Amino acid sequence: MEKIKVLHLFSSDTIGGAEKQTLLTAISFKELSQKFEPIVAAPKKSFLYEESEKKEIKVKNFTCRGTFTPTGVIKLIKIIKDEKIKILHVHQGKLYWTALLMKLFFPDIKVVLHRRQDTRHKWYAKWHYKLADITLTVSKVVKDNLIKYENAPINKVKVLYNAFDIKKFEQEIDCNDIIKEYTLENKFVIGTVGAIVSLEGKGQQYLIEAISKLRKDYPNIIGLIVGDGAGKKLQQEYAKQLGVDDIVKFTGYQSNVSKFLKVMNIFCLLSCGSEGFGNVNLEAEFLKIPVITTNIGGIPETIIDGITGFLIEPRNVDMIISNVKKLIEDKEYAKNMGVAGNKFVKETFSKQKFVENLTNIYESILNA
Repeated sequence: MEKIKVLHLFSSDTIGGAEKQTLLTAISFKELSQKFEPIVAAPKKSFLYEESEKKEIKVKNFTCRGTFTPTGVIKLIKIIKDEKIKILHVHQGKLYWTALLMKLFFPDIKVVLHRRQDTRHKWYAKWHYKLADITLTVSKVVKDNLIKYENAPINKVKVLYNAFDIKKFEQEIDCNDIIKEYTLENKFVIGTVGAIVSLEGKGQQYLIEAISKLRKDYPNIIGLIVGDGAGKKLQQEYAKQLGVDDIVKFTGYQSNVSKFLKVMNIFCLLSCGSEGFGNVNLEAEFLKIPVITTNIGGIPETIIDGITGFLIEPRNVDMIISNVKKLIEDKEYAKNMGVAGNKFVKETFSKQKFVENLTNIYESILNA
């Protein structure tokens, strides 16, 4: 039986969570689907294009700088016609109208919009969701806010949790070089991963403050901050101001995050603003690392509070400290939390589960 072709659309050359999830979606369907064939459309020389080629996924060169850029529209029409695309799965907000325009040229094509961020759009954005065949959101909170604030039709919005590449994290991870480079041997490492856009960043500021207060009781404590951005120098200065610049280590951006997660005893994602999901929590949990994270956006859907990690209020340094102390003082509790986190990720976010859920969604819109 000939497979139904799905075009995954993304027109940026950056490397971020959305691009990685788009790639993982295509990989998962190539490996596991008997019914749908993924094709990726992305700019040549972009991360998504090059990685799709490496994984032997069919990929088409596509760039569309604005919603109705003529060259982009014409190119997309050609791809759909040549490849006989039945479903257009759009992973980038700026391409929503571009994709929906295709319904004028291909009346039978189905358009899937994918929302990964809990952000507001312009007043006209609500028509995106009325005209699309389905809109997918990465968490319940993104779905609820899409319906509440942007008037998306309740029957046209579905939650689809991100896929998690278990195979990638099941491989043996050698982190001895990290331990040596950052002098982590016999240290208790509390770490975080995320962009550093300001002093506050994704809550790194509060982790630094917590470490400064924990140091007296736990002299072997080390902070590991993985990530980069405009706020990195400000955070380094803040660590110096608090007298912990010797034990708070900044690694900069790292492509292989798993090696850095592996050396952590506790992982923190302390986001203070919008957070559509928080995929890095899953990575830490799978590696059996207890998580301390904030109760905003879709983050609460990534852990089981008190079982696989702790949910706390944003900017609450006292809660960070009290939960770190619980995990340091009760090693058995920390170990059990890690085991529970691994089980939770395997049961809830596997690629198999993801493909099964998205297959059902694709079938529902084709049969509508």
